[in-house]
Amino acid sequence: MTDRFDAVVVGAGPAGSAAATVLAQAGRRVALIEKDRFPRAKVCGEFLSADALPLLDRLGAREALEGLRPERIERGSIHPALGRPVAFALPAPALGISRLRLDELLARRACESGARLHFGTRVLSIDRESSGAFWARLAQGSGESEIQAPAAVGAWGRWDSLDRSLERGFLRERGRFFAWSRDFGGDTSALAGQVRLYLFPGGYCGLSRVEGGAVNLAGVVSEKTLRQAGPGWEGVCRHARNTNASLDADLSALEPGPVGFLGTGPVYFTAKPPVEGGILMAGDAAGVLDPFSGEGQAAALASGILAGETIERVLSGALAPAELERTYDRLWKERFGRRFAWSALFRRLMLRPALGALAARLVGERLVRFGIKSIKN
Repeated sequence: MTDRFDAVVVGAGPAGSAAATVLAQAGRRVALIEKDRFPRAKVCGEFLSADALPLLDRLGAREALEGLRPERIERGSIHPALGRPVAFALPAPALGISRLRLDELLARRACESGARLHFGTRVLSIDRESSGAFWARLAQGSGESEIQAPAAVGAWGRWDSLDRSLERGFLRERGRFFAWSRDFGGDTSALAGQVRLYLFPGGYCGLSRVEGGAVNLAGVVSEKTLRQAGPGWEGVCRHARNTNASLDADLSALEPGPVGFLGTGPVYFTAKPPVEGGILMAGDAAGVLDPFSGEGQAAALASGILAGETIERVLSGALAPAELERTYDRLWKERFGRRFAWSALFRRLMLRPALGALAARLVGERLVRFGIKSIKN
C-alpha cells in the first residue's frame, strides 16, 4: 500500500525539520523521513549565530530552545599555529546548543505542527514519474513501504547514498575533508561566553560551550593530513595539539567527556546544485559552508524554510508547478551563492599556517570583521 502526501522531506536535521514545519503549519500532509533515532549525537560545531534567532521565531521554536538555557556567546578569538591570537567581538550574541538537543527540539516542533515523522527509516530510492510525482521507497527494520508526493526536499546532510544514485557532480570533486568532534567537561569557566578557533597544518578546530557548561571540540582536517596524523581521531587531535600551543594549553585544562571522538566524512566544501532530479536540496545537501564561518546551522534553517515556502507557493496555486525548480534555484543562489565564494577564499587562510599568521599580524581583527560580514551576506 502506498501512502500519499503533499511533500516528502528526507532528513530531520535543522534544514529538513524546518521545511517540514513550514509545510505542516500551512496544513499540508508532510512525511519527514529520518534514518536515525533522536536524540543522537552529531559531529558539529554546535554554534547558532544570531541570524538563526528570527528563523527559530518563524518556526515557533525559539521559546523552547531558550528553555534549554543555551550558552550565550559574545566573543571569539582565532589562534594561528604561528603568531599571536586575534580577539574579536561577535556582531550579535550567538548561542551554543548541542545537536543532541537542537535536532530533537526541531523534529518535535515539526511533529507538533502536523508532520508525520518516520524515525529509524532509510530512503532506499526516490524516483520521479513523468507526471512529476515522486515515489520514495522506504526501509524500516525488515520491512519496506512506499510513499508518493508531488514535491520532495533533500535534507540528508553532507553526503548520502542518495547522492550517488542521483549521480551528483560534487562526488567527483577533489580536496575532500573529514570532520570530527568530542565533548569535554571539568572546569570550563575560562571558556564562558567565548568561541575559540585554532589553526593547524591541514585543518582547524574550535572550542565553545553549550548548554550545561559542557565544551564542544569540533574540527575539520584534510584527507592527506588525516592519513599522515596517525591512527584514528586521537591522532588528528594529537597533531593539532602538537602544532598549536594554545589548543594544547586549553585542552589540558579540560576533562574528556564519557563519549569518545565522533567522526564523519567525506565533507565537500562546495556549493552543490540546489535542485537535483526535481528534488529541492536544503542544508548541507545543497552545500557545506566552512564551519569556521559559524553560519552553517543558520543557513540550514534558512534553506529549509525557503524550500518549504517555495513548495507551499506551488501547492497553494501562487506559483505554477513548472516554475518550482527554477524559482528555488534562483532564490537559493541569490541568498547563499556569495557565501560559498567568500568561504572558499577564507579557507585558504585557515589552512595555511604561515599565511594565516601573516594576515593576523597585518590586519587582525579588521580581517575577521570583514570575513564575518562577507559570509553572512
